[in-house]
Amino acid sequence: MTAHKELESDIYQVFGGQDDEQIFALTLYGEARGESREGRIAVGTVILNRVDRRGWMGRTIKEVCLKPYQFSCFLPDDPNFKILHLITLGWTEKLQQSSVLRECLAIAKGMINGEIPRDERLLDAINYKASGCRAAWAAKMRRVARIGNHSFYAVS
Repeated sequence: MTAHKELESDIYQVFGGQDDEQIFALTLYGEARGESREGRIAVGTVILNRVDRRGWMGRTIKEVCLKPYQFSCFLPDDPNFKILHLITLGWTEKLQQSSVLRECLAIAKGMINGEIPRDERLLDAINYKASGCRAAWAAKMRRVARIGNHSFYAVS
């Protein structure tokens, strides 16, 4: 088994039992819990844009979000990994305790069912990074917006 497939297997062992809504909410929580509602919707827009592309990134929300190296919160070395794992172990309790997690779930549900529209500035954005963070891929892409602490990119 390649290192990439092994990592994917490890990620799915921890998070594979969650449904698309939960994975979407966990991704928003892990990647953008410190952002405004607008910033969380922006990250959600990127997730759905990747799903729409149906390429190597995945065909479902779960496949897109759990694909190794796409959302750092799901990498075992990232501090968010343990936080998200603990949430999955006590989903109902954690949801009751955290208004931010509840908002992330509400955004996930609303974006999935179309009640919350995607951010129109980001309709072609497929990547983002935290401000001040270096990413080799960013030089090859076009920055389309900065929302909160994230810059969003589309293919040039």
